[in-house]
Amino acid sequence: MKPLRKRQELAERMNVEAPIRAPRGIKDILPPDAARFETVLKEAEAILALGGFQKVLLPMFESTSLFARSIGGATDIVEKEMYTFLDKGGDQYSLRPEGTASLLRAAIEHRLVDPSRVIRLAYSGPMFRHERPQAGRLRQFTQIGAEVLGPLTPSDDVDLLSLLHRMAIDFALPSWSLLLNSLGCPLCRPAYRESLVSFLLAHSGSLCETCHRRTAQNPLRVLDCKVPSCQETLERAPRITEHLCPKSRDHFEEVKRGLDALDIPYVLSHRLVRGLDYYTETTFEFVSDALGAQSTWAAGGRYDGLTAELGGPDVPGIGFAAGIERLWLLREKAGTLPAPERHPVRILVFSMDAKGNGAALDLVRKLRKEGIPASGHFSGGKIKSAFRQAERDGALFLAILGEDELRQETVQIKNLTTGEQKAWPLNDAKTIADRIRTEGTSSIPLSTRQET
Repeated sequence: MKPLRKRQELAERMNVEAPIRAPRGIKDILPPDAARFETVLKEAEAILALGGFQKVLLPMFESTSLFARSIGGATDIVEKEMYTFLDKGGDQYSLRPEGTASLLRAAIEHRLVDPSRVIRLAYSGPMFRHERPQAGRLRQFTQIGAEVLGPLTPSDDVDLLSLLHRMAIDFALPSWSLLLNSLGCPLCRPAYRESLVSFLLAHSGSLCETCHRRTAQNPLRVLDCKVPSCQETLERAPRITEHLCPKSRDHFEEVKRGLDALDIPYVLSHRLVRGLDYYTETTFEFVSDALGAQSTWAAGGRYDGLTAELGGPDVPGIGFAAGIERLWLLREKAGTLPAPERHPVRILVFSMDAKGNGAALDLVRKLRKEGIPASGHFSGGKIKSAFRQAERDGALFLAILGEDELRQETVQIKNLTTGEQKAWPLNDAKTIADRIRTEGTSSIPLSTRQET
């Protein structure tokens, strides 16, 4: 029995309400990790900004037909993993399982796609897939992605890969490598598909049930099978790079030459097909041995023809998506995660009784206006409670407002690092802010300070 069901049944027997917990596969990110997670995302976005990408803010859900048309009805994502619902009007929508389809829909709808020019667009945010949760794989996860649309050349493929290469270097990701393949084009893929299906049917006895189903529905996906008993057979399957037409072969060779010229290492992977139907030509994954089974941290490829399939101009496209949770795990292993802010609050303003709450609120407001992170402790009580609150907040200073201070229109400012305490004019928030900026550079933990 699942733990959640056990808790619910126990609560029913005890005639109490079971506590509400996050759904399975959904992870809360709490302070201080939430701020660090946002920093990882922002640093990845900054690398895309260096590449000339402009950010698009996308909706959380779209028409289900958008994903069925772009991703492919026979893919695991559409068949098994999408969160789909009917709205009150009877229309069917799905939480977005990936970002490319949504971004292309927006680019087409708002006439951003132009056959005469190249446009670079980026996105980030949560995606949703009903998968079996494990380390590095959640049912709600965060991705950052980039798409290049327009009259593209193989050099655009290389340029995008070089941007991800820079991300791997800048983040000092451990044990990473670039897997590379070509999926050909609509002219050469049918012949390869026929050759592959013939091979799979001839060796069906050594393949799993999922491979049998995929052979009939989406044979290229058989190459992505992870079942150990299928591996020896699939390694002997025909290779798509041996069936490329001259145009696709030249495209792939130019991509490899471009990567070689930039000293970007890669590994040719003839079974790399990705899980989405829209890919053509260059296909890639950035992987790391440090992640175990969930080794891919970024992946993508060309999707020439997809914009036309979705009702837009027939222009080439290439893009990728990177998982922020997996980048987090890799940077954690490498020791390059952003450090949490040691002092999220610079000053705590403590009102010793209710009479001083108004003055305390006003001082907090003025300090924030001066750009100083400030919080208030308005419940009164003993000074020790203010010190405990300051420690929880990570404050560097404590401002104390008692009866004497209110009468004299002053405030006692205590430096919690040095122990120095001095009275300051209550209405001179600018001077107080200047002092905090000047003195508030110490990193001595609050737990070592004297409560005086």
